[in-house]
Amino acid sequence: MKTNEEENEQESEVLDFTQPTFTFKPNEAHEWRQQGPYLVCKSCELSHATYIGMDKILVGLDEKGKPILKKR
Repeated sequence: MKTNEEENEQESEVLDFTQPTFTFKPNEAHEWRQQGPYLVCKSCELSHATYIGMDKILVGLDEKGKPILKKR
């Protein structure tokens, strides 16, 4: 019969974070959508967002894909 220590040794693995297998490279242009007080990017593989607060609203994107915000 295995002890907890032996089970933990078999389940664990050593990870080398200096050489990650996945690297996040964001797209040139982001597709921003407002969700409450956040602008969330819907076009990148890895979800990311930025906080804009409750006093601003996304009204569109400029020619470079940057968000255009207005005060409520």
